[in-house]
Amino acid sequence: MKVLKLSMVAIAIAVTGCTAYAQTADEVIQKHIDAVGGCNAWDKIKSVKLTGSINQGGMELTMAQTIVNDKGSRTDISAMGQNGYMIITPTEGWMYMPFGGQTKPEPIPMDQLKSQQDKLNFKNSQLVDKGHIAKSSLEGRDTINKTPCFKLKITDKDGSEQTCFIDAKTYYLVRTEMKMNLQGDEQELSITYSDFKKQPEGITVPMTYGTAQGELKFKSIEINKTYSDGLFKPAASDGKN
Repeated sequence: MKVLKLSMVAIAIAVTGCTAYAQTADEVIQKHIDAVGGCNAWDKIKSVKLTGSINQGGMELTMAQTIVNDKGSRTDISAMGQNGYMIITPTEGWMYMPFGGQTKPEPIPMDQLKSQQDKLNFKNSQLVDKGHIAKSSLEGRDTINKTPCFKLKITDKDGSEQTCFIDAKTYYLVRTEMKMNLQGDEQELSITYSDFKKQPEGITVPMTYGTAQGELKFKSIEINKTYSDGLFKPAASDGKN
């Protein structure tokens, strides 16, 4: 169970004033993209590293998520003096959570891997790449934490579905909801986004992710740094004394 909860945390580390006329889903998404910096600024983003922490049941976990667009994603977790990680690439992935009982890196099952490969480009996790969307529909409006939102149903080209809630005033993505298969068990996963910060590169990103496992607060973000290919491979020494 600890491995499952930590896995979900790692995955979480990859919605006032309504307008008076009816909008289409495409129009809402475009206004969201414009609100967080626009396509030109986002197209210049090649890599991102977010570093922060989450308190889970009184235990402080340090987390860092590194994404090199279309090459790999790595989420590192440090807790109880041990270091674990989840790696996703376009062809394979691994998970190593020693504090959850794992003794060596293990391949990620294909059904779980496919659901994560969609987030290998940082734009996809922030609902910025319209070309990756196969179908979208405006499902009405809802309120998230007292904030009026547009409710969208998004189907990506790989068939995965999620419900996105976009602030009707700022057009920021403040919540996403989806279903995910984890270790053979279908889980409902929701993430609430807040503390939006505009970066020098012109994009605006949330620095706090609210999950069922706790609130993940990112303290720093590094953009367009260079990382070696070895970052997205498990080390031969992992799990060995």
